Amino acid sequence: MAVITLTTDFGLRDGYVAAMKGAILSIAPDVSLVDVSHQVPPQDVASGAYLLGGAYRYFPTGSIHLAVVDPGVGSARRAILVETPEYRFVGPDNGLFSAVLQREPTWNAVEIRNAAYFRSEVSPTFHGRDIFGPVAAHLCNGVPPAELGPQIVNPVRLILWTVQERDNAVVGWIVHVDRFGNAISNLEKRRVGYEGVRVRAGEFVYDRICRTYADVPEGRSLALYGSENTLEIAINGGNAARNLGLKRGDRITVDFGPEYA
Repeated sequence: MAVITLTTDFGLRDGYVAAMKGAILSIAPDVSLVDVSHQVPPQDVASGAYLLGGAYRYFPTGSIHLAVVDPGVGSARRAILVETPEYRFVGPDNGLFSAVLQREPTWNAVEIRNAAYFRSEVSPTFHGRDIFGPVAAHLCNGVPPAELGPQIVNPVRLILWTVQERDNAVVGWIVHVDRFGNAISNLEKRRVGYEGVRVRAGEFVYDRICRTYADVPEGRSLALYGSENTLEIAINGGNAARNLGLKRGDRITVDFGPEYA
């Protein structure tokens, strides 16, 4: 069975999610719709990018990930399809797929232009229902990506999902603070490792990367890799963001060298 996941800032009070699902099911009635989240803060593209980036890899190969956090709806911003060897992603070209583009070494992108695969009437304020949902459904029905529009090579990426490489260092960003107060970065374990590193976040310096929260006494802060294998700053039994003053957009730096081993 084909799978389409849904990540939006629509909330659940209004009928927006239901209308988008209805538009999809009208075209692909046998598809399985899975909600990732509809509680992305309104217009918060960076939060949407993080939530999608943390979920998409756990779905069956061939799944389509539909994401709509779209403060520029109706403007000149592009509608895009991003295709990786295992998944397809449909949504606005505003940085929402930044985490995917960073994590996937191979991808192709297409600007969605072919109105034959939209609803017959397109609202300038609801492209989730009238463009993105129908396009995802048509993909489930076998429409090839090349039918949707021209290939593009420059999808928008948020600065939060960039990594700067310097001499003996890499610099990333805090991209999310979870409900426990863990300050989660975009620096991946495969890029950083454990040995010969020093971590700097705000005014705090860590001479090692721990493996579990319990590696330090309760109430102490630490650097470790979270469930998505990205570097985070946490407090054992506490709230790192609140107690250390860390927030999304703060820089995090990892220095490399034998002096840190």
